[in-house]
Amino acid sequence: PANPEDLFSILDENVEWDYVGAFPDMQTAHGPAGVRDFLREWSGAFDDFSFQAEEMVDAGDSVVVRLRQSGRGKDTGAQVENQTWQVFALLNGKVVHCRGYDTKAQALEAAGVSE
Repeated sequence: PANPEDLFSILDENVEWDYVGAFPDMQTAHGPAGVRDFLREWSGAFDDFSFQAEEMVDAGDSVVVRLRQSGRGKDTGAQVENQTWQVFALLNGKVVHCRGYDTKAQALEAAGVSE
């Protein structure tokens, strides 16, 4: 599983993190502290929460990543696992924008590449 601190170390100070996923409306976190708070809230519903990048596609100024997340629900004890596609836009080696997508095709289209 990935170390969240590795992610935080590559976030630009003005990063915007858009997440749609399980939420009915898109939520945007601003700055590394905002991203940290968002991810803490998201993972807080789980015991043994982890995430791992399983596939990456170079898209020039962006990277498309298939991310697998898993954990056990704190309230139910049910094991939960899902995958999401993320597009990380980079500037000077730092992540300036991230957005989640349901499918690889959507993520690739957003990044301006085709399969």
